[in-house]
Amino acid sequence: MKKIGFIGAGSIGAPMARCLFRAGYSLTVCDKSPTALKTFREMGARVTDKPADCADHDMIIVMVANDSQVKEVVLGPEGFLKAVDPKRPPLLAIMSTILPQTTQGLASQCAKKNVRLVDATVSGLPVVAEGGKLTIMVGGEKEDLEAMRPIFKAMGENIYHTGPLGSGDVAKLVNNIVGITNLFLSVEAMLVGKKYGMDLTKLAAIMETSSGRNFSTKDWERGRATFAFFAQSLDLSKVLVDLSVKDLEHAQELAKNAGLTCPLLDHIVQAVKLFTYEEIKERWHAVT
Repeated sequence: MKKIGFIGAGSIGAPMARCLFRAGYSLTVCDKSPTALKTFREMGARVTDKPADCADHDMIIVMVANDSQVKEVVLGPEGFLKAVDPKRPPLLAIMSTILPQTTQGLASQCAKKNVRLVDATVSGLPVVAEGGKLTIMVGGEKEDLEAMRPIFKAMGENIYHTGPLGSGDVAKLVNNIVGITNLFLSVEAMLVGKKYGMDLTKLAAIMETSSGRNFSTKDWERGRATFAFFAQSLDLSKVLVDLSVKDLEHAQELAKNAGLTCPLLDHIVQAVKLFTYEEIKERWHAVT
């Protein structure tokens, strides 16, 4: 399996696609952004703005922003499913963070064209993705995961089979309840320490061996680089904030569907929405 179509070259998708290119796969990158495509064209990858151009590949990876975009690239007028030959169907990994019911609904449509689908959500920010060290949570048939495992190994170092289709989505959303809270709360903590003259590298080392341990304290320089990346521009800050809010709202929906109340999660969502994009960008910039 050598020919891969990668749909969605955003802040996480682009470094994932670069990992596949470096691993020697024949890569077609699909995105609506001419700037994103230009980078991959210059690398030597095939590029397109039409998902249907990936329909004849061995495997298709979808890494777009949200549920509606996933549905569009799969089922839309220029989506790839209509162009799939059911006698030579691709494997399909939806690596976007979406609701499990969205994945399950797409599976019934894909089955009509013999397309084998897994949800393969990822955890890790751009600097992690660039190094091919993502965590990948795969829901679906185990034999489908094993068929795709070599491709996943080019992008991630921790690959888990979470259970049936949709369980990878659930695992990612549950993880992000804590992960996204840390993303915002750890900056507030560091800003307090900075105001009192603390060296943030030393403070991170203290927290790493204490109860405040989180993604940024394990490797503060990598954590600082993450905040610096998204503080480069208002557009990048907006991307991360919007994705974070989307994931938290999906987690709220999971809880609601399970008959659970999560008041702390509800307050976190409300708190994040109180900030402007500019305010969040400035806070991230202040700890870099």
